[in-house]
Amino acid sequence: MVNIRNLWKYDGDRPLLRGISLSVAPGEMLGVIGPNGSGKTTLVRLLSAEENPEAGEIRLGGRPLTEWSARERARQMAVLPQEGLPPTPFTVEEVVSMGRHPHRGWWPWSGSRDAEAVEQVLEETGLQSNRNRRVDRLSGGERQRVAIAKAMAQQPRLLVLDEPTTYLDIAYQLSVLDGIQQWRRREGLAVLVILHDLNLAAQYCDRLLLMKEGALFAEGTPGQVLTPERIWEVYGVQPVLTEHPVTGAPQVLLTSGEQAPAENRESAVPFPL
Repeated sequence: MVNIRNLWKYDGDRPLLRGISLSVAPGEMLGVIGPNGSGKTTLVRLLSAEENPEAGEIRLGGRPLTEWSARERARQMAVLPQEGLPPTPFTVEEVVSMGRHPHRGWWPWSGSRDAEAVEQVLEETGLQSNRNRRVDRLSGGERQRVAIAKAMAQQPRLLVLDEPTTYLDIAYQLSVLDGIQQWRRREGLAVLVILHDLNLAAQYCDRLLLMKEGALFAEGTPGQVLTPERIWEVYGVQPVLTEHPVTGAPQVLLTSGEQAPAENRESAVPFPL
């Protein structure tokens, strides 16, 4: 669904992305992980055409991203940025309905197909009871659920999510990711998701890309990527890895820096005092 080849992006003379290549197939969930400043959000900005790369190419559905109009692109790809949904005076239902805009001929509102799509999304995301509440009256976690529902109403073929579980408590994190899993399996949706939580990434993603300083450090299944050596080298923390008792996915348990082996303590990431 999306193919990226040798992508470079600079901030002045400083490279933000260093020759990144990746692909996401229909029905696949690809997780992008890495510490702050490793280039994950820059990758999302380039995918969403907010910025252009200095070198390399992004192809969406086999065509260069630059050949798609904004409206055509929105029919193929939905992007949930890290900032999420700002507080607005619109109701939950109105905001979710805005996800149907790329499929409409003109404003306002919807035909029966749009209304059915919105109703289905409200039901799947558990937002029916809040449909008439104003978004600016919701908590940050509730707004995040509305933002994801809006992206679902867009009915894209590719879903790009930058930290979709931000502001969500544990129950909603699982609920949101379970919903995305069901959606992508049902519709053959390609999903690229940026996650900081390594255990959620291992639990839900088919493949992981581990980034470090703008470059691709490792790629493969969660079991191949999440090793103690790689986690130490990229994050500067000493992990203990175990298997999830139900799914068998790798789970990362972290020790404090003082509990790390003595030979590793000096290279741990320092806290600025």
